[in-house]
Amino acid sequence: MPKLWELLDEAYECIGDSRYDEAQSILRMALSVDPQNVDAWNAYIQICETPGELEQLRQYIHNVWKKHVRGNDYLFATQRFVLQRLDEKLNSL
Repeated sequence: MPKLWELLDEAYECIGDSRYDEAQSILRMALSVDPQNVDAWNAYIQICETPGELEQLRQYIHNVWKKHVRGNDYLFATQRFVLQRLDEKLNSL
């Protein structure tokens, strides 16, 4: 399994090349390693282009958080931050 930073580098390269499906797959791997990784969530938000995709991502966020609870206070703070970023993008569309 590649290191987290390698996955993120690869995901950002895919995003730069507009290969969003591939980036999404890589980001899912990264988030399975570290579900609290804000960089991975920000990249995921970046590749969403429609309100529907953002709403699907919102559901995915909730599912990931339900399955990977580690250190509730930090986890919930990170979740709030990521959902706030998602809402900002949704409001900008």
